[in-house]
Formats: sequence, structure tokens, C-alpha cells
Amino acid sequence: TSNYSWYRVGGMTFQPAELAKISFILTLALHLSQVRGQVNRPKNLLLLFVHVALPAAAIHVQGDDGTALVFLGIGLVMLYAGGLSHWLVAGGLTAGVVGGAALLTLRPGILKGYQFKRILAVLTPDDPALADITYQQNKGAMAIGTGGLTGTGLFTPEHIFVPNAWNDFIFAYLANVLGFVGAAAVLALLLGVCLRTLTAALQSRDALGRNICVGIFAALFLQTVINLGMNLQVLPVIGVTLPFFSAGGSSVVMMYFCVGLVLSVGLQARRSRVDAVAIL
Repeated sequence: TSNYSWYRVGGMTFQPAELAKISFILTLALHLSQVRGQVNRPKNLLLLFVHVALPAAAIHVQGDDGTALVFLGIGLVMLYAGGLSHWLVAGGLTAGVVGGAALLTLRPGILKGYQFKRILAVLTPDDPALADITYQQNKGAMAIGTGGLTGTGLFTPEHIFVPNAWNDFIFAYLANVLGFVGAAAVLALLLGVCLRTLTAALQSRDALGRNICVGIFAALFLQTVINLGMNLQVLPVIGVTLPFFSAGGSSVVMMYFCVGLVLSVGLQARRSRVDAVAIL
């Protein structure tokens, strides 16, 4: 089955789903601000779920399940921050896990062959029958494990080869050439960006700006966690990039656009505080 989530424009590839994340976050943030305080009303809840499910389903049809899962995660975090009932969240997650397990048991063929193998690759990474699937993750784990404290050196050729190291497995490469110190610095930088985004959300004086920052935080945090899970062999490889580090035109543009939105919300919050002080 082909993956239709990438398009070629001239000499470059373009992934509409990456830029669609911006539209998804902005429209869902506006939707949540319009139903503020009434999220759990049945009609509002149904429309919000449709708002989240439709783009995720469209991306799934394109063959990009990794991005579809990120969309669902962003939507769930934004709904929860917007006032979704704790009981609904717990019930939805439980139903999703139980329903997914039951569906896979009753209809195991629902997963494509390579998807099922990628899941097995996490559970049985040493299985010779999965050597073609586990090769990338095994090399990534080897690169991380042999980096030591300070790594092999950023500009030296002596590093473990990892397929697609510039993209999905950039963290494995950095951990190998920069060691534990460099890997910790990468994680600290990403954590700092996530925390600063949450700070902007807390400082925002309007619901729209707060919802936008929460959505961007969710995108950054989820992509970071999923990518690290792929590199550490605890999650299947589903093609999710590491924010600000992985190569990729569409992904990089989306991330910097998100940064611009957070900075705009933060600037508006500072102006509001200055105006309030001036009035006093």
C-alpha cells in the first residue's frame, strides 16, 4: 500500500499533514474558546470529537499513521486542558485500549504487514525473521549505547552507522557522537522549549491564546516522546521526527511557525500586563 502523504514540488518533497497541524491547532483552539465552560455538553462534545477525528482519519487514509496518532494526541491534550471531564478522559482511554486490543484479536489483518512487523520488532528485537525491520532500531540502540560520556566526536568519521540518521534517528546519532552529555543537552533544550510554551499558555489572558499554546506544547512534547521511544526501541518506528533536530522541510517550517505563534501569544500577554499597570 502506498503512502500518499508526501508530494513532490519541483525538486523538493512537501508533506501537507505537517502544515495541517497548524490549521488543526488554530481551529481547535478557536472551537474550544467558543464553547469555553461548556465543553462537556453532549452537543459541544460531539462536535469537538468530530473536529479531532476527521483530520486524523483523513491522514490515516493517506497512509501516515504516525502523524494521525500525533493529531489524536494533540486533540486529546487540548480537550483536556479546555475542560474535558476527567471521567470522560479515563473512560475514553480505557475504551480505546480495550477496543483496540479486541479489534486486533478479532481482525488481526486490519494492520498492514509492515505495521504488524514493526510492533513485533519492539517485542522481539532479536528475532532473525524480523532482521530487515529491526535493523534500523538495533543500529540506533547500538549507537546510543556506545556513545559513552562524551561521544566519539561530532566532526569525526568514527561513529556507528544508523540508517536515516539525519531524520527519524537523529537522536541516536547525536547520542553516539556527543555522548550522554550531548544527549542530555538535547533533551534539556527540548524540555526548555516545552516548558516555555506552557508558561506562555499560563500567562495568556485570553482563552484562544492559551489553547493555541497548549496545542503547540502537545505537538512538541508528543513528537519528542514518540521519536525518543523509536530511538530507544520502546515504540515502533512510525516516522515521527524530533522537533528542531530532524531534517525535513515541512516539519521544520511547521515547528518554527509554532514558535512564532507562541512568541506572539507571549508578546500579547506582556502588552496586556503593561497596559494594566499603566491604567493603575
